[in-house]
Amino acid sequence: MKRRTKPKSVDETAFVGPAKLHAGHSERNVGGTAGAKKAWQNDAEHPLSLAYAKGQLIRGNERYSSLQRFEAGDQYRRLFEMMHRSGRDSTDINLVSGGAGEPITEHMVDATRRIIAIDRHLKMQDRAIIRHVCGEGWWPSVAVRDACGEHYDKAVVPRLCEALDNLIEAIDAARGHKGLRGDAPPQATR
Repeated sequence: MKRRTKPKSVDETAFVGPAKLHAGHSERNVGGTAGAKKAWQNDAEHPLSLAYAKGQLIRGNERYSSLQRFEAGDQYRRLFEMMHRSGRDSTDINLVSGGAGEPITEHMVDATRRIIAIDRHLKMQDRAIIRHVCGEGWWPSVAVRDACGEHYDKAVVPRLCEALDNLIEAIDAARGHKGLRGDAPPQATR
C-alpha cells in the first residue's frame, strides 16, 4: 500500500504568466479587486484583436482612430456571435420557436436585425471583409483576397482599415434607422 503524501502548498507568487505563453499574450493592468495587479490577455484570440494589438488599424480615414475601428469591428463580432449562439441559456425564458427545432431567442432575433441593418449600409466587398474578419474570424489577408481578388497581396491592412471605416459609418447610419431598435420601419412620405 502506498503512503499518501500531504499536498504541497501552492506558492501563488510562482505564477508569472498564462499556462501556455505565446507571442500573442500581453500584460494588462487590472484592479486590486480582481485578485492581482496584473493579468495576461490573449491578443491573438481573434484576428481583429491581434491587428489592433500590432498597431495595424492606424491606417485609414483620419477621422477615425484605431480604437474606433477596433470597437466597431468588436461590436459587429459580438452581434455576429449572438446571432449564431447555440444552446439555451437557462435564464432566457423568452423563446421563439425555430423551424428546425432549434430555439431562437429574442436576443438572436435582435442581433440578426442589427446585422441586417448594418449590412444594408455596406458595399458588397466591405460586407464580405467585415463578415469574414469580424464575424467568422478569418485572417485579414485571406478575407481581403477572397472579397477583392488575389491582386491584394500588399494592400491588405489599408483595405481592412477602409472596410472598418465604412463599418463605423454603417453602424451610425443603422442607428438612425428606426428598424434597428425593433420599431416599425419608417413610412415613406408621398
